[in-house]
Amino acid sequence: MYRSKLVAIAVLLLVSFISANSQSFVTYSPYSKFGIGEMRVRGYANTKAMGGLSQGIRNEQWINYLNPASYTAQDTMSFVFDFGVEGDGLGSKSGQQSNYNTTANIHHLAIQFPVTRWLGASAGIQPFSKVGYRIRHVETNPEILSQLGAIKYYHIGNGGITQFYLGTAIEPLKNLSFGINMSYLFGGLEHNSEVVFPENSNCINIRKINSVVARDIAFSFGVQHASFFGAEKQFKLVVGATLDNETAIGARRIELIQYSSGNSNDTIFYKEYPKGSLTFPRNLTAGFTFSYMSNFMLGFEYGYQDWTNARFLNAADSLTKSQSFSGGIQITPNPNDLKYYYKRISYRAGYHYTNTNIKLKGNQINDYGISFGLGLPFRRTNTSFNCSVEVGRKGTLKDNLVRETYGILNIGFTFYDFWFIKRKFN
Repeated sequence: MYRSKLVAIAVLLLVSFISANSQSFVTYSPYSKFGIGEMRVRGYANTKAMGGLSQGIRNEQWINYLNPASYTAQDTMSFVFDFGVEGDGLGSKSGQQSNYNTTANIHHLAIQFPVTRWLGASAGIQPFSKVGYRIRHVETNPEILSQLGAIKYYHIGNGGITQFYLGTAIEPLKNLSFGINMSYLFGGLEHNSEVVFPENSNCINIRKINSVVARDIAFSFGVQHASFFGAEKQFKLVVGATLDNETAIGARRIELIQYSSGNSNDTIFYKEYPKGSLTFPRNLTAGFTFSYMSNFMLGFEYGYQDWTNARFLNAADSLTKSQSFSGGIQITPNPNDLKYYYKRISYRAGYHYTNTNIKLKGNQINDYGISFGLGLPFRRTNTSFNCSVEVGRKGTLKDNLVRETYGILNIGFTFYDFWFIKRKFN
């Protein structure tokens, strides 16, 4: 009965996830206008608190979908369910103008379980990219203003790409694992432009809408190797890497132009373009973690992705090579302490620095931040409540560009139990 209720809750959360992420703004970043949208630090609350570490994370109680080789770390006969929500506040500044927005959404839903002692599996759904911006500016040319009056220009975008993955991992040799994720990427991206003449009834307001629907399959490959040191094998070094293969995601684009004048509205242009593709370049990430028993863990990683030749429906964008650096630490004073709860809490901190794939007016847009969080275990179980806070800055004020300051809160619930135990009867 308990497991049936958990499955029912998971299905309800899945429906809520798809509904929430398709009907609301999931970000308010003007930089999400480029490419497939904004791609922030990925992962769940426990790893985001450590700067987004993933490659060397090999924990039997966590779901680490960013390196599928980690699935073999899970105990046999156990089951892990992870659910999370995310909220963020974003302040944007450009010149003398500033703005602030907040969003909150269901972030992810994932499960993981062992198939055999040497084979593990996982499945989940989470955001892959986000599009959401509202940009307004006014005409300042005196000659145009004298002839037409005030003119307002609007640029609005919404949508994003969602990732549903199925993954498996195999451990052919002790402490050496290989994994693969098959991801179904799907979603819609909408970019609207509008010209409004609020003071001149003789002018026609024009709106142009570009809508893209994308869906296709992508693959990611991972490897991890664990080494143990010390007289009691209390020290562990995990080295890992992943390769996201270059993929062309099938996409269809619809373009339409509408006008409005007084009480009159009409569509003057509509076109469905032939099926094209959104090109995702190859992505390579590598890193390691060093840990002492379950009390201490330290890790670093590096990622590289070349977006120079990426194409979006056969069109280039203002994209370039991207590099990322991250590091993190976790300290758990005594995970088995029964007297003092604070000693069983995991304290986490990290940082990240990314040269993003966006380059505007000769300026590569950088994103950097620090993060921290807690892992709060439930009494007498391996189930835990995780939270992380990330504070960072993205962009620059140079050349009238936008500088963003953001804060992101992730809250996750990790349910861990033994489900596959054979019952014995006398």
